[in-house]
Amino acid sequence: MIKVCISGFTSSGKTTVAELVAATLGITHIHKSYKEYVKSEFDIAKFTDGASEEFVRSFDNEIKRMADESASCVLSTWLAPWFVKDATLRVWLYASLEERSKRWAKTYNTDLKTAEKLVTEKDQSEIESIRKIYGIDLNDRSIFDIVVNTGLIGPQETADIVCLAARASEKRDAKS
Repeated sequence: MIKVCISGFTSSGKTTVAELVAATLGITHIHKSYKEYVKSEFDIAKFTDGASEEFVRSFDNEIKRMADESASCVLSTWLAPWFVKDATLRVWLYASLEERSKRWAKTYNTDLKTAEKLVTEKDQSEIESIRKIYGIDLNDRSIFDIVVNTGLIGPQETADIVCLAARASEKRDAKS
């Protein structure tokens, strides 16, 4: 059994890396995002700011349920590392604001200044919401097994690192 939880701020590469890890390990990728509730990527921070605590908890409980029902999976959500108690590996993906803004601008076909504003707003909205509802500090990396700088290491290489660490953790857990 392998359960890999991948987290990181906006446009750090969570989904891309998780898809590659899931494909390499031959396991399910669980991904759920507020993006499915908004008309435009530009509205996510506003949606997060306006989401009720009941909605947020229900949304997160659905992710927990999906993880509990899966023997092996990769989760790419902001909070999976805190919620999945039997995680094999907890990964934080880091990239500078400049790098994440470039990715956002390219993905959503906008200028860099607008992208940086939106990425910053989305990050701050998530940080505040998560702290308010769960008391979790997204700036505290102490629960993570590894941190990978995706601004320096490409998606496939990052996935390779995560797979190697997950397999090593799985072997360690099997010996315990």
